Amino acid sequence: MAQAKQKGLEYSSQELIRVLMRNSPVDHGLLKSWFVESLTSDEAVIKTPAVYAQWVNEGTRPYTITPTNKKALYWEGAEHPVTIVHHPGIKGRHFVEDSLDDVNGRLEGYFLRAISEVMG
Repeated sequence: MAQAKQKGLEYSSQELIRVLMRNSPVDHGLLKSWFVESLTSDEAVIKTPAVYAQWVNEGTRPYTITPTNKKALYWEGAEHPVTIVHHPGIKGRHFVEDSLDDVNGRLEGYFLRAISEVMG
């Protein structure tokens, strides 16, 4: 039965990654690079290399941006360099929760499939 549990967890993890990739907002595409970091008989740890994933998912409070290496900040499209930016914060997209909700309704099917395959 442990083999079926492991297989069911593998199927569930693969599906969650597929759904996370579909639901992740796209700017540069790094956020869609989900992978299984570890898989045991009890849990799967799924991650993305995008260090900003939590901020995009949960949002941020307003924050201040100041230069660290130069005297001013500038980006393409800015009218002129500035010494400080008061960012209003980011509204959370909650795509991780949406992905979990999406997959949750199908978990039983993945484990039943795994049991069927293992039991023959």
